[in-house]
Amino acid sequence: MKNLFKEEECLNFVAEYAACPKELALRVYTSRLIGSNSSLVLHGGGNTSVKLSVENIVGEKNDVVFVKGSGWDMSTIEPEGFTGLNLHP
Repeated sequence: MKNLFKEEECLNFVAEYAACPKELALRVYTSRLIGSNSSLVLHGGGNTSVKLSVENIVGEKNDVVFVKGSGWDMSTIEPEGFTGLNLHP
């Protein structure tokens, strides 16, 4: 398998999606790489996720897993395609 990861593209994703956590922007980038490889996924399907510690609206840190939602093509996924689920409700 050929490594298609490019540091410059990765940094561009972090800058483009600066409103979301850096780790989520990186997951968008890597999900698109995986989703663009037809030998790894069928018709853009598959799942990716990332676990983070994020601050809620009252300033408390929460452990959250962001999971790719159904219906989103991995090759074109956006940050909005990941649903955040609190790990300790």
